[in-house]
Amino acid sequence: MCRKAPEEDENRVIIDNVSGTVKPGQFLAIIGASGAGKTTLLNYLSGKDPSKNLHKEGHVLVNGSERDTIDYNKYVAYVQQDDVLFQTMTVKECVEFAARMKLPPSTDHEAKVEELLLNLKLEKAANTKIGGPMVKGVSGGERKRTSIAVELISDPNLIFLDEPTTGLDSYTAQNVVEVLNALTESGRTVICTIHSPNTEIFESFDQLMLMASGHIIYMNDASKAVDYFASIGQECPPRTNPADFFMNMMSIEALDDPDVEDEKELKKRRTEVERDYKKHIDYLYTQYENSELKCDADSIHPESKTLTKDSEQQEYSPTLYRQFTMLLIRSLKNIFRLPEASYVKVLTYVFTSLLILLVYGRLGDDEQSIQSRNGVIFLTLLIYIMNPFQGIVLVFPDEKPVFLREQSAKMYSPTMYYCSLVVSQIPILLICTTLSAVLVYFPIGLNLDEPSSFWIYFGYSTLLMFGATGMGLCAGILSNDKDTAVAMVSVVVLPLILVAGFFVNQDNILPVLYPFQYISLFKYGYQVLTQNEYDGLELSCAPSCDPLGEMDFEQSMAEGIIATA
Repeated sequence: MCRKAPEEDENRVIIDNVSGTVKPGQFLAIIGASGAGKTTLLNYLSGKDPSKNLHKEGHVLVNGSERDTIDYNKYVAYVQQDDVLFQTMTVKECVEFAARMKLPPSTDHEAKVEELLLNLKLEKAANTKIGGPMVKGVSGGERKRTSIAVELISDPNLIFLDEPTTGLDSYTAQNVVEVLNALTESGRTVICTIHSPNTEIFESFDQLMLMASGHIIYMNDASKAVDYFASIGQECPPRTNPADFFMNMMSIEALDDPDVEDEKELKKRRTEVERDYKKHIDYLYTQYENSELKCDADSIHPESKTLTKDSEQQEYSPTLYRQFTMLLIRSLKNIFRLPEASYVKVLTYVFTSLLILLVYGRLGDDEQSIQSRNGVIFLTLLIYIMNPFQGIVLVFPDEKPVFLREQSAKMYSPTMYYCSLVVSQIPILLICTTLSAVLVYFPIGLNLDEPSSFWIYFGYSTLLMFGATGMGLCAGILSNDKDTAVAMVSVVVLPLILVAGFFVNQDNILPVLYPFQYISLFKYGYQVLTQNEYDGLELSCAPSCDPLGEMDFEQSMAEGIIATA
């Protein structure tokens, strides 16, 4: 039984008194109207249930053993409804990545991948990119089969799929189901939710589960369903797709009257419809519970008492080095195959650097130049932090579904993903830093009296950009979409800018903002770049003007660099 957590002192039953048995080599299809609870049931059975506000009671037995007593995830594959794959990767690269993360080095990965692509009829599309908004790629059916291939690479015993035919035409959907049927011939168990299958697809199911209002109203051989419902007064008309008939039988919309226009009458009619629908479903549920076709939940397939898995594969977990290198290679491929994004980044740095140069021109060495130097430093600081921060904040929500899918499969650690993503930005960050530093530092005339000042400026600016990339990744993790990510930018960044020391002296900052000082890249960046600028710089107004003395920074330049790192 599965109940939703209390909301307004009430519990809503999502799934109630659900039981059944699926045997090895069978294909079970779960069909039901929206809100019937089929996806919740699938998530719970697969062990991929993401909901934290559900109260669950009951047992999931695998060959007679409690699911919690075995390493269940090693034997299970879960294919989500949405195909979460990198658009720039080819079909073969997606499967190879999964193979190298899930299978031990002793496995012949190349042969394994080739065999799987052949079995799933993907050999012709092997070198074609997955595709997406910015990249032309494979068809919808090929993308779905690629998602299946990524999960099948570890030879799971149980395969769960959520709406595998959604968004596909009838021919492509038929191909996907044929692939799933072929998997059952090797002894695998396939369980999927499916929406409105055509007659040919329906006839390919071994087992059928019909769900309505959180109850099972039928679970047994798919071939027996039509005769069973005819025996209880629900006869399927001739030449009608049984799946369409069952969906109509289980849907509340079938009882509704769309011609009622009066609001009061409409409300009354809806109450009557809901009452009639509940009686209808209760009747179907009672009939099934009392029928001989009801599955015996205690039955166990006599020929399969234990799950099978190669012991080396079962215990395998990729080393940190393998995780990092594989993730880094994938990230670099993703960057180089979308050069437009890199071009935009480079042009952004060039444009903003030229704009600063036009505004400030050539700086002098008098007292008035101090304000201009501070302004140049702070504006370049904004560029070095905000550009990489916004870039990764807006990119990561697109990658997040892939990250979550691979994390649920325990393919790698979040730390290795984080490190690889930051390191993959090195080439483009070095290019942008070099262009910006050359276009701003020398033409404007920042500190040229101290030979090491430029190299400290260049090195520290690069370090700032790495830090901003990491900060952007952390912020991106907290957002589910780009709109939320954009809204978070100002919320996260504004307090950090205010405590930097440019707009207000740090001695005058309110105590409530003190904590933000210690996590602000803007504060450490402004301190380090300002100290680097005035250290050894000969001003014509000296010694009467002392820029660093007026700012009264808390940390030295070395301490600021260490804090940034």
